[in-house]
Amino acid sequence: MASLEEFRNYRSPLKDFYEGKTVLLTGGSGFIGKLLLEKLVKCNVAQILLIVRRKKGIEPTDRLEQLLGKEPVFVNYVKHPELYLPRIKVIEGDISKPGLAISNDDLEYIYSHTNIILHAAADVRFDEPLRSLIHSNVRGTRDLMTIALQCRNLRIFLYISTAFSHCVREEIGEQFYEPKLDPSLLITIAERESDADALEVLSGKLFEPWPNAYAFTKSLSEELVRRYRSKLPVAIIRPSIITTTKEDPLAGWTDNLYGFNGVVCGAATGVLRIFHIRMDYKASIVPADTVTNSTLATAWYAADHPQEENIFNCTTDENPVSWNDTQHQLEKWKDRIVFDKSLWISTYNTTRYQLVADFLAIFYHLLPALLFDLVLRLRGQKPQVLRIYQKVHRFSAVLRFFTNNEWRFRCDRMRTVLNALSADDQRYFPCDPKAISWSEFLDDQIKGLRVYLMRDPMESLKWTIPRHRKRQLAHRCLLVLIYGGLFYLALYVADALGLEKLFQIPKDDSTGM
Repeated sequence: MASLEEFRNYRSPLKDFYEGKTVLLTGGSGFIGKLLLEKLVKCNVAQILLIVRRKKGIEPTDRLEQLLGKEPVFVNYVKHPELYLPRIKVIEGDISKPGLAISNDDLEYIYSHTNIILHAAADVRFDEPLRSLIHSNVRGTRDLMTIALQCRNLRIFLYISTAFSHCVREEIGEQFYEPKLDPSLLITIAERESDADALEVLSGKLFEPWPNAYAFTKSLSEELVRRYRSKLPVAIIRPSIITTTKEDPLAGWTDNLYGFNGVVCGAATGVLRIFHIRMDYKASIVPADTVTNSTLATAWYAADHPQEENIFNCTTDENPVSWNDTQHQLEKWKDRIVFDKSLWISTYNTTRYQLVADFLAIFYHLLPALLFDLVLRLRGQKPQVLRIYQKVHRFSAVLRFFTNNEWRFRCDRMRTVLNALSADDQRYFPCDPKAISWSEFLDDQIKGLRVYLMRDPMESLKWTIPRHRKRQLAHRCLLVLIYGGLFYLALYVADALGLEKLFQIPKDDSTGM
């Protein structure tokens, strides 16, 4: 990527849109929020109003300083902390609380200074209770738009949704879709303590046919944005399965095990050995920096085109890759990029049949987990592998819907934005999916997951590779013992049933001897 000085020196309508502006950002401590925070600093915005909640007794300002200091994605912070701290104003708030729990003084500051709102905050846990997700994802969005109505110099309110907010459809266009339930009614019900138990009991029926409450609440939030568009300049961007960064500000970075990242790490560490997936289906993955740069580009475009229905699908349908393609590329690295924190060698298997996956999980996951835990007990250590596999199975169940279905995402309006970018913008805000080289991206991904997520420096390869080779030998010996034992058992059973003649080779009497 370009240096900070080079980036600062170039001029374009997109970059000028952000320079000198005050941007209100939610979700700045999350995955996409961190990338947006870094890019906005590079864009030389006047100020970033960052809504941060108090967490585990740590003050929001302290959380920000910890965040900037530990995350490698803030590439200029060590050398140039003055680029960050003076221009970031922390505002204590919580999207799960009524009115975002922002003080009156901070609200007045927001009203008078904010030019751009980027709403990246969301509770992304698929298994979270519906009531909690309504509070965070639906009511939080409504209350932020209520605040936006009071902003006197607002150019655009952009909501980061998900491409799967309408995954009940096979083809998802860049348009609003009417939800099956009224979001305002659900907010009212969720706020009543007397209805809490009933809401939890009925939650599964309420969000059917959506696969989980998260996707359902995102569709409800989009409906609220639609209702506010006559009062506010709004836009929605819908990214698909977000994975590691492609290049901006560095390659292969992530901070979470969600989605595809979790599958790759699980396979690479020898934990995930059987997975239910349609390998011939399209993998709707998208690099994280494609999402953040697309977010900034669509906000700029929507601000200049307020009369359009500014909904943008941020996917890679114009440059698709299948699950099969991803596995073949990543397989090339399994003996060369060996993770230090691995359970065993990588033996990743897939099936399109759920019953087969569940059956094989007994032999690939459950029995090895019991064996590993037995070894840990004998060594006087706490057993933990079975508990890990319980999490793996919950993770697999959550992803099953997305790895065994396929969607067509219309990206015409997103392509209009990309075509409107200057040549320099396409270089400094790279977000065109057609420019992705999947082989290069996946190579960087496996390295990035090892270094940034698993905290395994590349220097450790000098001992992880020899250990890996020993494990490979042990694995082959173990297979010989298992299959040899099974063969012996088959012969024993055949002999006991009087079926030994089935295994005898008949003599050739044609010679008459």
